[in-house]
Amino acid sequence: MARRFEVMFLASLVSACGKDAEINVPEGTLAVGAYSQLSWDDTCKLHALGGKVPAPPTCIPHVTTEVIELSSSDPTVATVVAGSDVPLDDADTAGSYVVGTGPGQATLTLKARFDDGSIRQATATIQVKATDSIKIRAICSDGYPVSDVVLPVGDQISFTVELYAGTDPLVGLLPNAVTGDGVALKDKSFGDSPRPFVWQAPATPAVVQLQSAYVSKVIGSLTAFTQAQVTDIGMQVYREDYRNAFTESERESGQGGLSLPTTVIVDGKASCAALPVELYSATPAICTGPNGETDWGTSSWGGEVSVHGEGTCVLSASMQGRPIVAAKSFPVFFVTDGLDLSAAAGACSIEGQTACQSGYVGVERCKSGAWIADPHCAADQVCDAAPASSAACTTGAACTHCRGLVDVRTTGP
Repeated sequence: MARRFEVMFLASLVSACGKDAEINVPEGTLAVGAYSQLSWDDTCKLHALGGKVPAPPTCIPHVTTEVIELSSSDPTVATVVAGSDVPLDDADTAGSYVVGTGPGQATLTLKARFDDGSIRQATATIQVKATDSIKIRAICSDGYPVSDVVLPVGDQISFTVELYAGTDPLVGLLPNAVTGDGVALKDKSFGDSPRPFVWQAPATPAVVQLQSAYVSKVIGSLTAFTQAQVTDIGMQVYREDYRNAFTESERESGQGGLSLPTTVIVDGKASCAALPVELYSATPAICTGPNGETDWGTSSWGGEVSVHGEGTCVLSASMQGRPIVAAKSFPVFFVTDGLDLSAAAGACSIEGQTACQSGYVGVERCKSGAWIADPHCAADQVCDAAPASSAACTTGAACTHCRGLVDVRTTGP
């Protein structure tokens, strides 16, 4: 009986797979006034291309030869239009689109003839909401999205817009969703991906607030600035989360150094374009430029800092040829090479033995044959170790300790 059921089930699936169709509607809620291209296909073909239910081996895909009906159950909510009637210059004129005409829910119906002679029907539900806000979305040089775009005068940037009903995101393409000085549509869209805009920043400082014929609320702005308007420069010490600790061997080999990414800031907003800056060291015995300089220029993303001694490194920054607008102080530690935890692959043999965690943020302790993390050192401290061959390390006693800059340097705990 079970065997017969399996055979019957397979026959039913093959029959349905070969005689059904599917219509694809926008994934998400369509915005009123927005267009989304429709597509449909033979169920067998869709499943063969990686659908959730694999197509059986006897499933033969077919193509549409005639669309008999493509309609909406409620034209006041959504209407089907020909691509040639869509007011988007990148519309597929040979395709079909659905446009949101009012808030609500509608059912789209497809009735089509396929090349096997069959006439098939498919339906899909679509939700529509009115847009009440549009938000700018630009990707800056650091890879992060922003809505307030800050750009050097004369530069150019691409951005898209996001549609919202309250906090709910909406989908679809609004013709000329926003307008503004220096703003134009860029490349053509791909499917329902947001149509990109491009903003050409003017040659003089300006703030552009975008306008929209659809909503009164456009979130975000476009600002063009000069170097004279820079109010701050962010300096994120690359190794700051790792206590800026270097071993004695790194100092002796001249490898003690760190990266210092910088961010140009105008009135609290970061520039979307990275720019070179000037750095100055007030503590050359502790830190300088890569070649021992007390003042040096950086590339657009930031600079390199060489460290020479233990203590507090004090750096300041300015735009090239401009007054200093920012300062940064951070501790630099020199520590003793300790046990190599990576070589032990997580295992240990001396109960109670300790070693510094990666980055010198805390202590690892040997317990029951495995390294167990102790709490991190305090924020102003670093993990320092005794030489791996010292008696404290080989007898199971603690051979590391957390210390700050004010501690007296020792070779053990």
